[in-house]
Amino acid sequence: MKKLVLLTALAFSVACLAAGGVRTVTAQPRKNLKVLMIGNSFSICLLEQLPQVAKSMDLGLDLCSLYIGGCSFERHWKNVEKAGDPGFLPYDVRWNYASCAHDAAPVVRAVRMAERGDRRKGRAPRRASGNIPQLLGADRWDVVTIQQASHFSWQPATYHPFADNLVKKIRELAPQAEIVVQETWSYTPWDRRLAQWKMGQDEMYAKLHAAYGDFAKANGFMVIPVGTAVQLYRKALPVVYAENSFGGDPCGSANFVQGKDGTWKPKGDVFHFNREGHYLQALVWTAALYGVDVETCPYKPGFLDAARAEKMKSCAMESVRGK
Repeated sequence: MKKLVLLTALAFSVACLAAGGVRTVTAQPRKNLKVLMIGNSFSICLLEQLPQVAKSMDLGLDLCSLYIGGCSFERHWKNVEKAGDPGFLPYDVRWNYASCAHDAAPVVRAVRMAERGDRRKGRAPRRASGNIPQLLGADRWDVVTIQQASHFSWQPATYHPFADNLVKKIRELAPQAEIVVQETWSYTPWDRRLAQWKMGQDEMYAKLHAAYGDFAKANGFMVIPVGTAVQLYRKALPVVYAENSFGGDPCGSANFVQGKDGTWKPKGDVFHFNREGHYLQALVWTAALYGVDVETCPYKPGFLDAARAEKMKSCAMESVRGK
């Protein structure tokens, strides 16, 4: 069994003091976790690399994603209010699941049947449909994660009262679970919304960082500082944007097309993580949720060179240590 390097008590204390007392790493190192993510496209991407990172460090992980693209706290809460209708199953439910303690849950049975069918056909996807109350009761979750939709993340007023109501429902239906907040990330300069909001990338980060921090501090929640790790990595690499390039940013996977006037425009995604970003996000989550030093992580995806992987590990640890 590989040796885990745990964060020291001093590092934990520093992390607690970061962002005005917001905790960014678990108080006690953990070995196995059941995690339910109530989120959107900024959380479903964890299914890409988090299971491999956790497995490589001998950490147990059952991971479930409740997904609606662009879903805000307001929409999540309105979905809870409609969940009394048994036919209302608005979420795409995807799993990377090793065990299940609640065979009676309909969505779990559906997922297990889908898994068996996928294995017979040589396919990997494991998905069903569900709603928030149903999934909160589907297993005994250790952690339930929440986050604001990225386009509202920098606006504190959009968190309330919807996130507050969602928190109450989670505490009611999964009282044993720790509620954890994922800090999302700022967009690349290619995203036209930044110009519409009259702000740059750094300002968007500063505002969302403060909004998540204030919300988490008021509720005593831990923050997974993914947005902070992204900013650290952008500066450490460093990311240098060009007229037809993301410059190494972990966000953005669009192709650039040159118009007749000679200007370049992105055609495709300019704000979600690309595959390198998936790895960085997984490192931050592993460090924060399990309390381990991911600079010792032996897993590196084949598409990523060793130097960039090491830089990502360093930035992940810097973000959770709050330095």
